Amino acid sequence: MNVLARISRLRRVFSALAVLAGLVLAAGCAELTARHLESRNWNPSAEQTLTMRHWRFTFVSVPTRQSYGIKGSATALADTLPAWVDRVQELTLTAYLRDAEGVVLATDQKTYLPMSLTDASAVSFDFFLAPESRRPDTSLSVSFGYRAVFTSDSAVRAAAGGKLPAQFVFFAGESALMRE
Repeated sequence: MNVLARISRLRRVFSALAVLAGLVLAAGCAELTARHLESRNWNPSAEQTLTMRHWRFTFVSVPTRQSYGIKGSATALADTLPAWVDRVQELTLTAYLRDAEGVVLATDQKTYLPMSLTDASAVSFDFFLAPESRRPDTSLSVSFGYRAVFTSDSAVRAAAGGKLPAQFVFFAGESALMRE
């Protein structure tokens, strides 16, 4: 058997395994958990703050007919970042509605365009979290996640549309995890 035939056969095997793994996850054998993330109780009557390693979230819980709304802003914590960072090249914020055990009941996510670190001092968001079934508000809490790529304006200009130099890229992220 030649090398190309073996590679083709391995691709088919790995494709079949990937499909099987997807079916197992879809069958409910795994759940998304935010137990390890900071959280605040669902409280529509008060502004709340949740501070993570590199971002601070200030928000208000807003009940709606079909979902649980969360409105607020996120602030990059510049003092936790390398001194050369002055730009957020990529940013995705995620909100999680979770139960008392940390099991994620609903998520919403927003992706933002590149911005200066100064503009990242007030990144506004509106999340709408719609779980499959309504629960008593007293058993719910809110957590946040983020995926951010920080860099510097000078590195972006030097790359001129190409790949950014690795020494001028700082990745930060916190998110819910898949648990079996």
